[in-house]
Amino acid sequence: MNTNPIDEKSSLQTKIDKLESSVMQLLNYCNQLSEENESIKNINNQLMRERSELQTKNDKVRGQVEAMVDRLKAMDKAS
Repeated sequence: MNTNPIDEKSSLQTKIDKLESSVMQLLNYCNQLSEENESIKNINNQLMRERSELQTKNDKVRGQVEAMVDRLKAMDKAS
């Protein structure tokens, strides 16, 4: 069977167009994932900063509570 060169060219062009469309979809998806990843990194950094601040506050309050407990024990022993 002889195939028509014009049909082969058209078929090849159709395949190329489909491939190009698929590549464009993949690029768009990669860009979307990159943006989401950057957003998640920013959120993670913010949460890490907040966690650090809360740990610092927690340590400060723990020290104050321990100091109060020590003073109460001292007052109890003194009386």
